Amino acid sequence: MSDDNKVECGVHGKTSATFICQHLSNGEGLGFNMGFDPKKPDDLYPDAWCDKCDEVLEKEGEWNDASEAFADIRLVCSGCYCDIRDKNWVQDDEGFTNLVTSSFEYLQEIQDAFMNTYKIGDHERWDWYQETGKLIFSHDGEPMLECEIDFVGTVSTASDTWMWAWANNALTEKIKANSRLIREIGDEKHFLKLASAHWAADEVDGWEMTAIMAKIIRSIGAYRTPSDNGFVYMIVNKASWVKQKKSNSILGFLSK
Repeated sequence: MSDDNKVECGVHGKTSATFICQHLSNGEGLGFNMGFDPKKPDDLYPDAWCDKCDEVLEKEGEWNDASEAFADIRLVCSGCYCDIRDKNWVQDDEGFTNLVTSSFEYLQEIQDAFMNTYKIGDHERWDWYQETGKLIFSHDGEPMLECEIDFVGTVSTASDTWMWAWANNALTEKIKANSRLIREIGDEKHFLKLASAHWAADEVDGWEMTAIMAKIIRSIGAYRTPSDNGFVYMIVNKASWVKQKKSNSILGFLSK
């Protein structure tokens, strides 16, 4: 993003420019409605407005002089946007907790079998490939196990944040497409952590999101690899042993 799309904030420094309605700035529990631009469907910080503005918008049927005047859209930085979003978002917390709990139960059921059946902890090396959606475990340069994967998202230990795979421009559509299913559920249920691309998080949050996607996709396991400033989380949909062949061509984007 160019400097033209940045704003200087006294609290968060120079960050991305975002837009919200006048009511959200100092409000709490007012509701948080995000409007995704078809030209930027993966926007990290889409324009947002409160429930009252949404009622006016629905009544008017579009953004026009009346609805825009009521909203009186304001410019804020992305850091302030996230703080304001967290204060105003309204959701079924019990429903979300139940989803996380049931998803962890599912992941626990499948993970032991996945790890033991395929000796995941014994392999010397791993490499993942965006273009093919494959995770390869190998010994001495020879592939031993091939897994079909979907990326869930990443946790940055530098900024203590989570980013869904669907919002990560560094990833190919092949590897991140199925993460959009979780976003759809987030939009439908209005769960902040599923509907929002980027939010404050730690490693436990990463596993919670991975468990949810594992349950929805009905994967056979999950895996996490380190990155330069955190971790990449993925689910495994299929795994198969590879016939041992001498090969020196196993090169990957990430490795131990």
